[in-house]
Parts: sequence; structure tokens; C-alpha cells
Amino acid sequence: MIRLTKIFDFEMAHALPGYDGSCKNIHGHSFRLEVTVQGLPLQQSGHPKDGMVIDFKDLKAIVNREVVSQFDHALLLPQHAPADLLETLRQYSERWYCCPFNLPAKT
Repeated sequence: MIRLTKIFDFEMAHALPGYDGSCKNIHGHSFRLEVTVQGLPLQQSGHPKDGMVIDFKDLKAIVNREVVSQFDHALLLPQHAPADLLETLRQYSERWYCCPFNLPAKT
């Protein structure tokens, strides 16, 4: 069994509405996503991917399509964000998401 890890970096903004500190304001962070795959390497002599669990090119394409391209330079807000803010975002921003949790404030 072989495990491979690929690291992806991206930038994203968020805010903590109702927080009692400066993180209540929209601000950005650099995010690091570590993706680990585990499996048995392909054992097909002469195959161009012989000895690979996954081609890094394929892994990068999947993660970039499913995660990085969605969240890079996007805004993430909790579902309880004020309705007027969400309405404004619908009109003026292409990439923003609501989630059922807050990203923790940095301490």
C-alpha cells in the first residue's frame, strides 16, 4: 500500500457576523489543503502509469476542478449571515458560499 499527499494552496475570504472582534469584518486567509490518496500501485509492465497509485496530473485536475476553482478568491459566510448582506452578494458577487459553521477566528 502506498500513500501520496499533494498540497494545494488557495486564497479565500470570510467573515464572522456577530463576532466580538475584528474578524466580524470580511477578511482573507491563505488556505492549505492536503489531499492524501492511498492504494496499490498499478502493476502493468509497459503501461505508462505502471507503478503509480494515481497520476499527479489527474489528482491535480480533480482537486482543482472540485475544490480550488470553487473556493479560490471566494467568500465564505455562515448560513446565519444577515439576509441583506446575502441579497447584496447575489447582485454583485459571483463566488460566495454559505456553510452551516463558522471558520474559527485565528488566535
